[in-house]
Amino acid sequence: MVVLAASARLDADDVLWIRWAEPPADAATLTLRREDATHTVSLDGDAADLSGLDLAEGTWSVHAAGTQVMTTDPGFSLDGLIEYARRSRGRALKTFRATSGGLRVDVRPAEPHAEVTAVHPGEEKLTFEGFLAYGATLTDARIVATRRKTGDTVTGEVTITGDRWEAELPNSPFAVETERGFWDLELGGLTVATWVDDIPQKKNKVRFPAQHVARDADRVRVRAYYTDKDHLAIATTVVANAEAST
Repeated sequence: MVVLAASARLDADDVLWIRWAEPPADAATLTLRREDATHTVSLDGDAADLSGLDLAEGTWSVHAAGTQVMTTDPGFSLDGLIEYARRSRGRALKTFRATSGGLRVDVRPAEPHAEVTAVHPGEEKLTFEGFLAYGATLTDARIVATRRKTGDTVTGEVTITGDRWEAELPNSPFAVETERGFWDLELGGLTVATWVDDIPQKKNKVRFPAQHVARDADRVRVRAYYTDKDHLAIATTVVANAEAST
């Protein structure tokens, strides 16, 4: 017997909604399995409420009527992931399609942070936009770039509207550089990152335009970039005026 889901999406309340292409015969429950652990929850037609399950961190397979649920659906949308992350929660659940075609539920800790949704490199300043993920709260309304080698800082302003934020960092303070530097960002004491879209290794996939701060003999190139952990950071490089177009 084939049990096939045309789509399977988790809403912000951790209710799994399944649109069946090949529904299970007379199934009244849904079972999640991982290694030696099993959790069973009532299946009300297309919906199964996972919020009350004590699911350990990791990946769980989904079964109905004794058969693994297969799917052709990737299991999530960016809009759905953002809506989900805008709720305060201690754990994050996500559905996805395994390479075998089986439906999976991934469980991981929800880390409150400042989620970045847009980066705007400007001639005078860098502007960032995002939201406070998983119930994150700010200690103050500042964005701070801290140079890794020296601890020097550049500070900018933050505007908060509900759980949305916009931050600005001026380019000119980075003109003190004498060599290549890397600056980590914090917004109100929070990590600044893009994690919710679940796209790893952005460092190798996303490249933001550079801006330049002119000096008498050279320029400092200022560029936002993603670290290996998908944190947003700033890289600064001293370049000759002839090289400033790169």
